[in-house]
Amino acid sequence: MGLGLSKSLVSLLQLGLVLSLCACTPQYDWRTVRAEQQAYTALFPAKPQHLERQINYLGTNFNQALEVVKVADNIYSITTIQVPPNLISSATGLIAQLKQAIFSQALLDIAQPTAVEGFYKLANSPIRIPTEDYFLLMKPIDGVNRVMRVRWIMRNTPGLGLQIYQQSLLMPFPKNSDSINSVALLSRLYDDNASPFFADFHPD
Repeated sequence: MGLGLSKSLVSLLQLGLVLSLCACTPQYDWRTVRAEQQAYTALFPAKPQHLERQINYLGTNFNQALEVVKVADNIYSITTIQVPPNLISSATGLIAQLKQAIFSQALLDIAQPTAVEGFYKLANSPIRIPTEDYFLLMKPIDGVNRVMRVRWIMRNTPGLGLQIYQQSLLMPFPKNSDSINSVALLSRLYDDNASPFFADFHPD
């Protein structure tokens, strides 16, 4: 069951990437996007595309939504999974499946992903809530090295239930780089084209 879920999650992300890659690449045009049904506000570098599907997990269907945009070969995405009330107790296992789906595509020991402590803020709140950002070197595709910054957040919103958010940025690594070390990886994924996307994500 877990393997099937992981494949479905990867397929949804790949579908979003294909759609965004087929579109004309826009210039950076940062704008605040309100995803009412997904209960968050985020800053995207262009207008995102919206995709939805249902995923079967432990014999129950639940909704998954994706907002994705490609700008200058960088792919920004936020996936929201709506967890039914009868599966809330399984949310920790579900997040583990999400992580496995991403880590399996990265060049790392799955038990040793590189994580950096971070934080996010709720909408209209100054309080910092701790989270972890993972910085990954992905397996090359067509000879192109890519790096990813990804985080997972779980929120229980009154009236809406439990949401699991997967926020990620996939970026190509410069071709003229001799090597990809941890310092270069962090620098690439903390630059001005990356930080606003993560700093201005606000769940309800």
